[in-house]
Amino acid sequence: MEGKMDFVRVLASYFIPPLGVFLQVGLGLHFWLNIVLTLLGGLPGVLHALWVISTTGPSGQDSSTGVQTFVALILAAFLPPLAVVMRRGVGLKLLINCVLCLLFWLPGVLHAVWVVCNAQQR
Repeated sequence: MEGKMDFVRVLASYFIPPLGVFLQVGLGLHFWLNIVLTLLGGLPGVLHALWVISTTGPSGQDSSTGVQTFVALILAAFLPPLAVVMRRGVGLKLLINCVLCLLFWLPGVLHAVWVVCNAQQR
């Protein structure tokens, strides 16, 4: 993943799934499939968009860590501290995420997505 740009794509995917797919792969098959999935229900479109972003590079190549990233992005939405542990282990980032989640859920989710998008593989 490419850090800041992927963070924008992932956030777009949570709110407007076809936009996230478009930013990743353009107006191809994945984009049109995502529109259909989004019209069938929001969640299938979001899951497909996250899958495309995490498993496909911007130039169309497959990502070797795509499945792990996909799982981490799903966890970031529902269990943010677990996503942080999965990508960075136990440490300061986990403590920050736990505090953010306890104060208000959305900052914890945003922080977890940021950590997942910017984590270097161990």
